Amino acid sequence: MSSGGKVKKFRKARSINIGAITFFIVFIYVLINIYLYFTKDHLTIYEVKEGTTADDFVLDGLIFRDEKIVTTDTAGYINYYHREGERVSKNSVVYSVNAGDDESESLAEDDGNYNISSDDADTIKSNITDFQTDYDNGNFSYVYQLKEELSNSSMQLYNDSMLTNLKTLLRDKTSSLKIAKTDTSGVIVYYTDGYEDMTADAATAKAFDKTVYQKTQLRTKKLQKRGSTAYKIVTDDDWNILYLLNEDQYEKIKDNEKITIIFTTDGLEQTVPVKVFQKGTDYFAKVTLSKYMPRYINQRFISTEIVINSAEGIKIPMSAITEKKFYKVPISYFTKGGDSGKDGLIRIVTSSGDSGDKVTYEFVPTDIYYQDENYAYVDTKLFNSRDIIKGNNDSDTFMLEKTKTFKGVYNVNKGYAVFRRIEILYENEEYCIVKKNTPNGLSIYDHIALDSSTATEQSIIY
Repeated sequence: MSSGGKVKKFRKARSINIGAITFFIVFIYVLINIYLYFTKDHLTIYEVKEGTTADDFVLDGLIFRDEKIVTTDTAGYINYYHREGERVSKNSVVYSVNAGDDESESLAEDDGNYNISSDDADTIKSNITDFQTDYDNGNFSYVYQLKEELSNSSMQLYNDSMLTNLKTLLRDKTSSLKIAKTDTSGVIVYYTDGYEDMTADAATAKAFDKTVYQKTQLRTKKLQKRGSTAYKIVTDDDWNILYLLNEDQYEKIKDNEKITIIFTTDGLEQTVPVKVFQKGTDYFAKVTLSKYMPRYINQRFISTEIVINSAEGIKIPMSAITEKKFYKVPISYFTKGGDSGKDGLIRIVTSSGDSGDKVTYEFVPTDIYYQDENYAYVDTKLFNSRDIIKGNNDSDTFMLEKTKTFKGVYNVNKGYAVFRRIEILYENEEYCIVKKNTPNGLSIYDHIALDSSTATEQSIIY
């Protein structure tokens, strides 16, 4: 035992708790990942589908034709011998006039049986359909208009029967019956409405007011005075439809040379030249047609659907679209090389050494994102600006300098983002229609990044 009896104390070594440290590290890692998950933009996948679109709206247009009013130079009862909308040649007998009822009764003699043709039936159906479409409880004049049109159709059947008796009466030298022939060829019309002398260029917004529009049927059994309007004849196959536009419709149409119109009554579709103009605060569009004039001869107002910027393809949201630059390379510089036999470009690499510059050739596999007749476009990430590539001959070289920017989306079919070029056919603020099955483009049912800003090219997304 040592002298003095003193005991010396030693400090106890501290032990390291490995479990606590591991738990702390894992805890911090989890917190960081939770923070990143809630703060970063998440990639949402969108499946592209086929779509069609167009800027369209339905408008009532005003029809303008080259209409000539013909008056009778004899007082009496008028009997007609052609259908409305029928084309007649010059010197055709359109109607006859007699001063009394005796000859009218002779003209009308028949067995009372009339055959209704399919054209007659279609005309009657069209009159009833137009009435159902335009009828307004507050405007009873539509009922009277329908009555006049149906009466006009029945009178046409009546007048057809009289035509067979006309030649017999004309042989009678004592007959006071006078016939009227056309002095020009054209299409016959049996109503007036006050728009005959108006042109599409001179019309104003007031002309579109249907509440004051009046249509007068000319075929009647009443005694007609000398100078009364007998019929109209349309002498030109060219005709116009004038539309009254609002400002938004005007902005959509004004840059178009042609538009497509669809007649709502029968579905006829025509692509026609259009002229847009402004008068004061009113906007107008005038289309010109050279066919189908007799088809709508009994109408002044015509309902049509105006179709602008129609497109058919793949519908994608605007948020998916991004842009990317590509180097422009002559197609003749592409060759096959490497172990894979892929297409690519040969880059000339010059390095400096003690013995001077050394030139080597490096094959770079390169995808072509798009090509035209002379050039192909390759990813700028594969090359540096001003890199030199080699052609088929050693003397042929090309410097990668010029670039072109293309619009596209990130395709994620393979689990990572790949840029795909698109050709936009139509676009608005929310979505666009792009051409389908373009080279290195999109196809129906492809999967793309809904928001291009959340995707990084070539990065794995799953």
